Amino acid sequence: MLKKSLLALTIAATLGTLAGCDSNDDESTVSNETTDLLQYVNPFIGTGGSGHTFPGAVAPQGMVQLSPDTTLTGWDSASGYHDNGKRKKNIPVYGFSHTHLSGTGVTDLGDILVLPYSDGEQSEQATFDKSNESASAGYYQVTFNESDIKAELTTSKRVGFHRYTFPEGRPRNIKLDLGHTLDPERNGSITNEIEIIDEYTIRGRRLSGDWVKNQDIYFYAKFSAPIKDSRILASTSEFEAPEGKIEGQYIQSYLEFEPGTEPLEVKLAISPVSTEGAQKNLEAEVPDWDFTAVKTQTENEWREELSAIDIQGGSEVEKTNFYTAMYHSQMAPMIYQDVDGQYRAMYGGEEQRIETAEEDLPNYSIYSMWDTFRAVHPLQTIIYPERAEQYANDLIRKQQHGGLLPKWEAHSSYTGTMIGYPAVIIIADAINKGLDVDPNAALEAALTSTNYHPEDFEQQWGDILGSVMPGQMEYYEDYGFVGTPNWNSVSYTLEFAIGDGSVAQTAQAAGRTEIADRYLERSKSYKAHWKDGFFQPREQFEGEFLPEFDPYTVDHYWYTEGNAWQWKWSAMHDIDGLIELIGGPTELGNDLDELFTADEGEDGGDLQDMTGFIGQYVHGNEPSHHVAYLYSLSDTPWKSQKYLDQIMDEFYTNESNGLIGNEDVGQMSAWYILSAMGFYQINPSDPTYTIGRPLFDKVSIDVEGGEFTIIAENNGPDNKYVQEVTINGEPLDENLTFQHKDIKAGGELRFVMGSTPNKEL
Repeated sequence: MLKKSLLALTIAATLGTLAGCDSNDDESTVSNETTDLLQYVNPFIGTGGSGHTFPGAVAPQGMVQLSPDTTLTGWDSASGYHDNGKRKKNIPVYGFSHTHLSGTGVTDLGDILVLPYSDGEQSEQATFDKSNESASAGYYQVTFNESDIKAELTTSKRVGFHRYTFPEGRPRNIKLDLGHTLDPERNGSITNEIEIIDEYTIRGRRLSGDWVKNQDIYFYAKFSAPIKDSRILASTSEFEAPEGKIEGQYIQSYLEFEPGTEPLEVKLAISPVSTEGAQKNLEAEVPDWDFTAVKTQTENEWREELSAIDIQGGSEVEKTNFYTAMYHSQMAPMIYQDVDGQYRAMYGGEEQRIETAEEDLPNYSIYSMWDTFRAVHPLQTIIYPERAEQYANDLIRKQQHGGLLPKWEAHSSYTGTMIGYPAVIIIADAINKGLDVDPNAALEAALTSTNYHPEDFEQQWGDILGSVMPGQMEYYEDYGFVGTPNWNSVSYTLEFAIGDGSVAQTAQAAGRTEIADRYLERSKSYKAHWKDGFFQPREQFEGEFLPEFDPYTVDHYWYTEGNAWQWKWSAMHDIDGLIELIGGPTELGNDLDELFTADEGEDGGDLQDMTGFIGQYVHGNEPSHHVAYLYSLSDTPWKSQKYLDQIMDEFYTNESNGLIGNEDVGQMSAWYILSAMGFYQINPSDPTYTIGRPLFDKVSIDVEGGEFTIIAENNGPDNKYVQEVTINGEPLDENLTFQHKDIKAGGELRFVMGSTPNKEL
């Protein structure tokens, strides 16, 4: 079996690290038995460009993401850290906060900031040079320029562990800032609370809100040395060595410690429930002052996560891309509950509801589902099916608590971000792949969430009603499409239709044929926008198509983060119907050729989400992610292999700008993982995989039936075309697909590769 005990992994890691120094790249092998997979994780990938990842320390699915904040405003502040590729010296750092988003297009979090400093001038920020910074899975370190303080960070799932080494004889000070936030212009504090319990202990609370509504974070912090003196600024008031709880909208505490030769360490646990919960988290996960032990434990957890897939072959770049993608894809959804199971339940307004999770169904958070339903969740059904099952059931539970399935859930908040109702797709996929999800409960959650009326939730939801439940749903129900001037009108129709197809599948699984038929018919609503080879905008009430249509035009009233070229292919739930609209397999291939060779220019403004162009294919944003695989349904399936090779080679690198678009909480990485293995799920709720271009000579995955292996004979950079492909010795069907049950049962997917296309395949 590939997933080994932590002890075995630790031994393998030690041997692998020693062997890795003189590794022969010609062997091109990454074996979990002998190699430390952590050497192939580069947390700086995606921290530049528009990747928006962070380099700090985090455990797999960890509630704490302890990372430096170097930029606080604008598009590039989403994760708190941005490497512009130009500035190598005197980079500002405001400190290290405990919550971050990985790869999103929105800025939020950055809670509970800690900054070590030696004098007053450095209490607001420090600077560092890139040459004095490093990171690995579960660990981050940097040395400040002015003070020469060395900062080291690691985490457990709920505790951030800081180790600060001050130059001998220099003052040792800590700034603990509860008012700090990312993008303070739009995400300010509502209230802060802090209380010094004793000379070693501080606890408190931060309540903030904007994108994440009414976000409550409690903390409990222990210091390895006694606090000599303290000063707390609470809004306009100042308190010297205070006793009791201090409250204010913005609180910064300045703590002074005696000079010493030992590092000053801080253990800070967070909780969504209470300071008592944070204390329990700290005492359970990091009871001792052993930074190295916590670091080692988290590194071993990452080794176990990465060992889910064993690869052989490929270049050093591809290995690093692959295992860094694994690292990024397993950060979230994250655990969002205390060690005793208590969590803050989903809610619509300001109500606080504390629940206790069952042992086999944890509460999770950070569901970026409009992005992740496409590859992150399908990937989990393959490598971690128990976790995929938990995610689906957790989403159903969130609907039962809050009234609706979330679209973009963050820290138990309905943000209302992005479009459609993607949770129903994730749940249907889990059901269709035989995971233990009750189809009746799933159907009830889906029906409530796809037929809601605002007045039903007005009292519960209050001021956030409009952002969570926009009016597009009512127009879709009443007219069969969403028209202008509704925001993202065409995209909303397409995404609603995709979701309806999944609801139909769930209803069928629940034995509700009438509902299944109704939603199946409703899922064809996307056709209402089809005209002259594109999905075009229509006026809502008269139904007329808009004049002077240009498929290159980027207009938020028509399309989400794109234009008609990218959204043409979005009927992924009814590909046969889309091909019929286009005119058949031959025309499908011709239209795909037009997409990939179209002018890369666009009219309508520079949209930051549109990156990674090949013609008008845009890999930097999710609606394009399945499109290259559609060639397999045309008369020229080999072109899928051609473009997939180009995408993986050009848009994934080992640099800070190595992700061509927003990582989007694992989606960009999950696409790479699946594609590098040689297949992808075009319809995210249909357990059918379409083959592409495998990068590695051999891939092995532990599955329920034993082991699923992917072999690519005669593979290499110049041999990107599939000559033959079989599943357990049998040729694939004419669409070059196989089923999830083939993976689940174990067996072998075998490719034979060559340098020229096999046009007879």
